[in-house]
Amino acid sequence: MAVVRRLSLALVFGLLCTVRLGAQIPTGNIAGRVVDSLTQQPLPDVSVVVQGTRLGAVTQADGSFVIGGVPAGIHSVRARRIGFSSPIATVTVPAGGTASVSFALERRVAILEEVVTTGYGTQRRLAVTGSVSTIDATQAAVGVQPNVTNMIEGRAAGVQITQNSGDPGTGAQILIRGGTSISASNEPLYVIDGIPINNVDAENAGVGVQAAPALPRNPMNMLNPSDIQSISILKDAAATAIYGSRAANGVVLIETKKGVGGPSMEYEVQAGMASPRKYLGLLDGNQYRDFIKAEIALGAMPASRLAAEDTANTDWEHAITRSAPTVNQNLSFSGGSSATQYRASVNYLDQQGIVINNGFRRYQARLNGTHQALDGRLRLGLNLTGSHVINDFLPYENTGGFQGGVFINTVYYNPTHPITLTDASGTRYYETGPGTQALDNPVALANQVQSKGTDDRILGNLSADYDILSSLTARINIGADRVAGDRNDYLPGASPVGAQFGGLAQRTNRDNTTKTLQTLLTFHPTFVTGRDFELVGGYEYED
Repeated sequence: MAVVRRLSLALVFGLLCTVRLGAQIPTGNIAGRVVDSLTQQPLPDVSVVVQGTRLGAVTQADGSFVIGGVPAGIHSVRARRIGFSSPIATVTVPAGGTASVSFALERRVAILEEVVTTGYGTQRRLAVTGSVSTIDATQAAVGVQPNVTNMIEGRAAGVQITQNSGDPGTGAQILIRGGTSISASNEPLYVIDGIPINNVDAENAGVGVQAAPALPRNPMNMLNPSDIQSISILKDAAATAIYGSRAANGVVLIETKKGVGGPSMEYEVQAGMASPRKYLGLLDGNQYRDFIKAEIALGAMPASRLAAEDTANTDWEHAITRSAPTVNQNLSFSGGSSATQYRASVNYLDQQGIVINNGFRRYQARLNGTHQALDGRLRLGLNLTGSHVINDFLPYENTGGFQGGVFINTVYYNPTHPITLTDASGTRYYETGPGTQALDNPVALANQVQSKGTDDRILGNLSADYDILSSLTARINIGADRVAGDRNDYLPGASPVGAQFGGLAQRTNRDNTTKTLQTLLTFHPTFVTGRDFELVGGYEYED
């Protein structure tokens, strides 16, 4: 660790010295316009770069561009856009002045070469020897997607996803090429913008009284799918070679969107509605009484049985379910200059469950920024996400047995009983009373017994890349992931479930903080023969 600290301090000192020296170089600007050579119409979204540097800009709607901070002297400038030629122009940039250049692009048929993320870098698709599935987030964002898991489902070969329940934002079991362990976890490793995250439940389990508590929600609910650019899934031993034993179950690499071009603002709203596709077709109160009358007529039941029933006509299936709306709103801003780009976004998602008193809400904000200095040799990056998730659990959803939970009582509870009862003492939920085999009002179970959770998560990282030589790049990446989860359960004394305790309340919290440091040195020489060669060495620390 002492050696690593000395190396890190030496690198930082070297960068600071380089910054002081680089600041003394006189600079100027390059401005111009790009048009279609055939129609003479302006071309937006054309990438204009200064050859031999990382300086560049993207043309606006009128085809104009400005590249700032260009060292004074003679430079070659290239304009590129898919489907057009890529001409090169030579300009002389005066110190403190602006050089003008214009381009007229010709239309050309383009053959694209796909690049995929494969761990601590990227590779051409044809050069990838391991098994990698790549998902385009734009194509996967069909309908209202609450989390990353829903985006992957059905879009990657060899990846099996099983939802834990029908809850909104429910957790899922992900198997990449089958299970690898009998007793340990089979969950893959998640890496967001180069930082491995601790994908554990943000909250403790709830209260389980004569029943199992509600299943936990998906930890990946903290990330807004609209902020995701691409998803790569590393499936085979190559993933273990990169990330070690923690990648034994595969790796899910998530790259978020970055700011490009000039200023822009986007607002997106999605709305949906969910309802039960099919009901069991249970008897309502009138049908149940007709059944009893028929049994009495056959002599199978005594006549007193009908008088013992109540007069209500309750359909318990429809009483505990509803048409549940989902609203998802995204607002994003992006922009910057040739040297600095940014993207900021906010998200609000409210997804209600088809069972009453069940759903989840997410408030999330994200900021991405990049900056280039020293003629593009130094590149800085910032990614920061903050989220607040509110979970409304359905108590006793995961319970069988005779008494069971909400769903078992929905099937067994007498349809001649009313949902509520009003008398001299007021209005309250109807209950049959305590007993060793007493059933409970399912609507009262869902509404009275409260189980709520809140998750606050901050995920961020700061990176710096420095080209020591044209073929040698140093990188340092520092990240932190902090999760604070609260679970609140309340069983009131008015409910038969809580009455046995005289009322019961429990609050638990869980805090997790993960810190990561990555230092990499990449050697990537350029050969005249066009062959690819890359050597990567690094040190990583995670706590």
